[in-house]
Amino acid sequence: MSQAESYIRTIEHDGVTYRFGMPSAEKQRAVLFRLGKYGVEPMIKGLALAEIGSASSFIVAGGIVGSMLSRMPEDDFNFVCDSMLGKLFKEGSTTPMTMEDFSGRLKTYFTLVVMALSATFEDFTNLLMLFQKSTDSQEEVGAPQESN
Repeated sequence: MSQAESYIRTIEHDGVTYRFGMPSAEKQRAVLFRLGKYGVEPMIKGLALAEIGSASSFIVAGGIVGSMLSRMPEDDFNFVCDSMLGKLFKEGSTTPMTMEDFSGRLKTYFTLVVMALSATFEDFTNLLMLFQKSTDSQEEVGAPQESN
C-alpha cells in the first residue's frame, strides 16, 4: 500500500460503498477543536457506539447529527462536513461527490459525515471503547471498595 492509499478510508451505508480522502492533520485538529467547543465527549461516545455494529451506526449517527445541529453554529457544522467529505467518491467512480448529490437525502449525507468522523478519529474511539470495557466491571452496585 502506498502512502497516499493509507489516507483513503472506505465506509459503507445502505449497501453503497464510499471512499473518502482523510483531511490533513491540520484540518483534523481544527475539526476536533470545533467539536470540543460544543461538548465533544457525547459525540466521541456516540462514535464509539457506532463502531459496535452497522445496524446501530445509522441510529447513533442520527443522534450525533442532532446533537451537533443543536449545539454548533452553521459555519462550524459546515466546516466539519466539508472537511470530512471534501473528497468523497462513490465506489467505482472517479467523479467527486458533493452535498448536491444528496439532495433529498441529507440524512444519508449527515450519516456519512459521522461515519467519516469515526473512521478518521478511530484512535480516539478505540481508546474510549477500551476505557469503557475496563471500567464496566468496576461499576457494579455494592462492589467492595479497596482501601489502602
